[in-house]
Amino acid sequence: MNGLMAAPIRVVVVDDDFLIARMHAQYVVTQPGYQVVATARSYMEAQHALTVTQPDLLILDVYLPDGSGIDLLREVRTSLRPCDVILITAAKEMHVVQDGFRLGVFDYLIKPFNLERLSKSLHNYAQYRARLAQNRSVDQQAVDDLKTILAPPSRPTEAGVDQRTLERIRACLAGHNQPLSAEEVAQRAGVSRSTARLYLAHLVRLGQVEEDLIYGNVGRPRRLFRLHT
Repeated sequence: MNGLMAAPIRVVVVDDDFLIARMHAQYVVTQPGYQVVATARSYMEAQHALTVTQPDLLILDVYLPDGSGIDLLREVRTSLRPCDVILITAAKEMHVVQDGFRLGVFDYLIKPFNLERLSKSLHNYAQYRARLAQNRSVDQQAVDDLKTILAPPSRPTEAGVDQRTLERIRACLAGHNQPLSAEEVAQRAGVSRSTARLYLAHLVRLGQVEEDLIYGNVGRPRRLFRLHT
């Protein structure tokens, strides 16, 4: 988005089932900006992979033949490794879910899940990383933007999207060669700025719209939106 080639997001996939680990790894590398640096089928293999590869993201199964993924997650946190975690498990016990969130997992996927759900999680994580890289300083707006990606409070869901509004906002972007701000989209679409921002964020999440940060000499960067090409 900013014209520079970003380093790939380095991923370790951990699952006790070899076929599932391979399937997830093969899928991850199809996602833009991702690189799988190792797969592991056990606690010990995962420990070794973490030490050797120093990944950015760990896709971690809870149940391993020689230990618990929760214990490995706890080890990652206590060792202060700069590694985020997407936790995957067939367990539906609430205490496992609570432990995962208390230990700061980025996302939590329950087996069986479809690959589209994994894609959504990876897309959100890539957005999160991009926002961290783009923000030169921390202010309330930067923190709120990150929180929107981690736990979006009010963005429209598929069931709650007004398709006419969505198409109107998409048409505004399609009708201009240059990227537009949320305020410009709101004016052209005849909606409020908050509505424009929500629907633009929805289109970004769907991969249909790209968001650029334009830095000036002073003040906050401008957020501009354009249709994905």
